[in-house]
Amino acid sequence: MRKIKIISIVLVNLLVIILLTSCTNTNDEDKEVIESFLNSYFEQFNYTEEDWENLIQKLDAEMLILGKDEIDLEKLNNLDDDSWLKAWEETLTAEEIERLVQNRLLPNLYLKEYKEVKYSIEEIKKINDSDSYSAKIKFTNVENKNDEKEIHILLDMVDTEQGRRIKYVDLEEFKNLFHKK
Repeated sequence: MRKIKIISIVLVNLLVIILLTSCTNTNDEDKEVIESFLNSYFEQFNYTEEDWENLIQKLDAEMLILGKDEIDLEKLNNLDDDSWLKAWEETLTAEEIERLVQNRLLPNLYLKEYKEVKYSIEEIKKINDSDSYSAKIKFTNVENKNDEKEIHILLDMVDTEQGRRIKYVDLEEFKNLFHKK
């Protein structure tokens, strides 16, 4: 009888450890996906004039293929040569890519006016439920040299067939900070 109790206690402890480890791994995976997205998104600050020109030409060509004002992600996904758009599939759901493109946040053409901006991801923390996060970002050189601005970007994660992805990113505070000069 005593052996059964000891085995039961060991099994329960083992299950608790496995449960805690799996939750921690998801949290770490989420943070990696979020950090990867933010680094990729903020890379737009570093695009050269040539990078912007090439991206704009590519977008113009795709819009001609799709029709004047039509944005249809399925048709965009069928454009096999669009490696720039496909790269976002590693961190965002297809629906979120479509929303960001439709809202003119991906790419964010305003960012080409902010070449001197530097950023640092200060903190990524879980909020309220298990799939919501807040990323604290610090920007320097936004309006003039050495000024600092801090914002919070809210993100929701989801499980997909390809792994964890961002299903929603709230870029409103970011958009308000980086409006056209």
